[in-house]
Amino acid sequence: MRKGSMTAGTEVTPEELRERMVRGLVERGAIVSSAVEAAFRAVPRHRFAPEVPPEEVYGAPEAIFTKRTDDGRAVSSVSAPWLHARMLEAARSAPGMRVLEIGSGGCNAALLAELVGPAGAVTSVDIDPDVTGRARRLLDGTGYRRVRIRTGDGALPVVDAPAGGWDRIIVTTGSADLPEAWFDQLAADGRLVVPLRFRGLSRTLAFAREGKWLRSDTTIVSGFLAMRGESADAPRVVRLADDDVRLTVDERQPCDEPALREAFSTTRHELWTGVRLTGSEGLLPRLDVWLAGVVAPYGRLRANRAAMERGLVGWVLGTGAATVWNDDSLAYLTLRHAPDHTDRFELGVIGHGPDREHLGASLADAVVRWNETARHQGEPVVRAYRRNDPERPTGVVIEKSDARLTIT
Repeated sequence: MRKGSMTAGTEVTPEELRERMVRGLVERGAIVSSAVEAAFRAVPRHRFAPEVPPEEVYGAPEAIFTKRTDDGRAVSSVSAPWLHARMLEAARSAPGMRVLEIGSGGCNAALLAELVGPAGAVTSVDIDPDVTGRARRLLDGTGYRRVRIRTGDGALPVVDAPAGGWDRIIVTTGSADLPEAWFDQLAADGRLVVPLRFRGLSRTLAFAREGKWLRSDTTIVSGFLAMRGESADAPRVVRLADDDVRLTVDERQPCDEPALREAFSTTRHELWTGVRLTGSEGLLPRLDVWLAGVVAPYGRLRANRAAMERGLVGWVLGTGAATVWNDDSLAYLTLRHAPDHTDRFELGVIGHGPDREHLGASLADAVVRWNETARHQGEPVVRAYRRNDPERPTGVVIEKSDARLTIT
């Protein structure tokens, strides 16, 4: 076993590092249940990333990549401890449950095995035989031989799924859709936890059944490596100013790239909403999701530092800015320091193109409506419907290949 780091002449063991990690996760609220806490204390996390020093495995703020393609693109990883913890808390797994994991790093499967116990069952599926082979070796080496490993496309039905469906389906790779197999093979009282990409956003959502559809009750801001196989679907990237300013468009929403490039080159129009936020509220991620459910089309405008320094864009955060457009104009959300409060920020809209004032006012009105009706209502609720269901949801509908989404 690889030892930990040296501190003031004293060796820190992996067990001590793991205990330190668990205490930190409890203190920050990532771990809230005794069951998840016990699972984290039991699983030797460092054994699932043997290429990395234990102090890095237990202290990493983000994922540790365990496989890359020949061109350097990461395709497999061990998720950050805080994200593992929050997803497991959202899943609410219990002893005796049957759990399907999609994405086989090994570590999360071991944690699930601890949570469901000897009476439960964990099956982990990955499309990459290198990944499943590695997971099998690491699980066997740490005593989790009862976890079943399958090589295959996680978007397709699992042949030996339980007759009543999986009690939990936990996806540990970023998905652009909710495949029909997940609807079909989720138990009547099951829960699905999935990092889902929609409208250029990435959110890990925990769904429970609500009648014929699924309803989210937990939202985690997170990013994952993209899923490969049947449901893989890369977003369209519209370059508004070469690589300096880009618009990410999901769900094949119609978008005239030359017209929007021309629009972006025109004089901008600013409109300030009077809606103010503090840096500590953490409300922008909620607003982004809420707007994705009330305006259409909707994408994310991203800009690099060079674009900011050249004055091409207003204040755009690294996660991007909510953007709407029509045939020849676009408008996006921006921020500025509130004129009379140094600790507050005001939300505004910047528009470009012939219809910039009208389009900007429409987006600004939506922000004001959020402030008046939804700001204090908690996380927006995402509902997922089967695409082939004849009953079509009302309002703004996000059309996926296998599913339809609404946000309220």
